[in-house]
Amino acid sequence: MNRSNTNTQKRYYTFLLILAILFIAATLRSPLTSVGPLIPFFREELDVSNSMVGLVNTLPLLAFGVFSSLVPKISSKFGMELTLLAAMFMLTVGIFIRALSGLPLLLFGTVLLGMAIAFGNVLMPGLIKSSFPYQIGLMTGIYSVSMNIFGALASGISVPIASVPSFGWRNAMQIWSILSLIAIVILLLRLPAARSEKKVFVKVENKASRGIFKSKIAWAVTLFMGLQSFIPYSLFTWLPDILMSKGFDESEAGWLIAIYQLGLIPTTFIAPIIAGRMKNQRLLGCIAGLLFFFGLVGVTFISSQLIIAPLVLTGVGAGTAFSLAMMFFVLRTNSIAESSQLSSMAQSVGYLVAATGPLLLGTIAEKTNGWTVPLIILMVAALCIAFLGTIAGKNQKISVGTQGKDKERI
Repeated sequence: MNRSNTNTQKRYYTFLLILAILFIAATLRSPLTSVGPLIPFFREELDVSNSMVGLVNTLPLLAFGVFSSLVPKISSKFGMELTLLAAMFMLTVGIFIRALSGLPLLLFGTVLLGMAIAFGNVLMPGLIKSSFPYQIGLMTGIYSVSMNIFGALASGISVPIASVPSFGWRNAMQIWSILSLIAIVILLLRLPAARSEKKVFVKVENKASRGIFKSKIAWAVTLFMGLQSFIPYSLFTWLPDILMSKGFDESEAGWLIAIYQLGLIPTTFIAPIIAGRMKNQRLLGCIAGLLFFFGLVGVTFISSQLIIAPLVLTGVGAGTAFSLAMMFFVLRTNSIAESSQLSSMAQSVGYLVAATGPLLLGTIAEKTNGWTVPLIILMVAALCIAFLGTIAGKNQKISVGTQGKDKERI
């Protein structure tokens, strides 16, 4: 009888953990993807330039880069789930206050939510690896699908919500705090398990090693991570303006961004499973960059409804590249601690690379009075992703020892 109760309790807490992964994943993109379609609404009201608008989506990426390196140390003290719980509280506050008043609160709230998302980005791969060691590909796929479904939904419905007289753009931004509130409730329900189950309540060792910075594979994963973020976050910010320059209105642009993100969903689920079964992921990494490239070529030259096809192709490339980046943290390491260190390195340096995207492209578009040059920059980044994917996809694992030499996987 006691064994039966124990098994029931274990299934209950496992179910809650899966729900927590789903809802935390849902909070990691929706607060950011909801901003791009709303730019025409608040740019006019707040009287801000393209450079300042670019800063709104650059700040979270800077926060990712700056705070990602601190996550393992904080997590090692408090554990993964308590750290994620605190991050969800911070995220809820950041989402809510950014739309309360003018530009200063918008920027401050954006920094807060960026800090919170940085914790989720770094800890989720380690949480999945420690909690579901035999279903890493499946759980990474579920995590990625949830992130992208809600990211697409946020892009698609933000303008319709903002267009309702009783709501406006402020409520359209704030509504996404509901997801983080649900995540908080689930994590609170999981507290008894988090305190008693060592397997789930993992304390990541923060033994920062110089060896990881000497690893060619680690740097390939890091730059792959950075550039595969550079393109989507630039598009989240500026794709509405790019589409509106082609004759689409705000609502159409919002839904076209949603269609782009819907292209991510099948691949974010399938790609990790395929990657986990492959001896190496070099071909998959190269294909991800080429899909990005040809999709962006279509976005550059097509101005009709046919643009849906290259948008979906770009989304498929983004989904494949993102899923591979998440899988590399696991596949290129030997332990949870190494996975966390690689994740921290890749996301701290990678997101600093990505942070240049929204601000840089917005400034260039303003100077050149068009989007051709920014789109060419994105296409060059896509080709670099294809090249880096062939290196990061090698069947090797990093070494964080003193020699820092990558080791062939046995």
